[in-house]
Amino acid sequence: MLSLGAILLQNLVTRVTDRVDETVDTAKRNAIAGAIIGLLLATAYGLAVVATAVLLAERYGTVPALFSLAGGFLLMALIVLAVVALRNKRERELRRIRRDQLAARRDMLAAAAAVATKRPLAATVVALALGFLLAPKSRRRDDD
Repeated sequence: MLSLGAILLQNLVTRVTDRVDETVDTAKRNAIAGAIIGLLLATAYGLAVVATAVLLAERYGTVPALFSLAGGFLLMALIVLAVVALRNKRERELRRIRRDQLAARRDMLAAAAAVATKRPLAATVVALALGFLLAPKSRRRDDD
């Protein structure tokens, strides 16, 4: 049986570990997205420069194709940016929900510890009842 201090310490370590893992995952995703967006923007810029050079060199021909390619890459970069922004927003919402659940669990643990110190017998009965009610059910079937 763990003491209240050990349970609270375990809760704290779990919260810190979760936050570090979430931050590292978000940083990795943002770095990859930034590299993709940078590559697509550099490609769009390069194609725009080439298109401008071709436009100055010869008035018609390949220019519409190059400008449309540059526009296509720019559009892809904007789509990737929107997807990353939506994922980050969803991730923030999930983190907030997870923090709320952890806070509720922590509050319930504190209340249980307070009850256990004031009424140990009642806390034991409640714990046994909850353990019995929440225990996984056996899936065996009797073929008698």
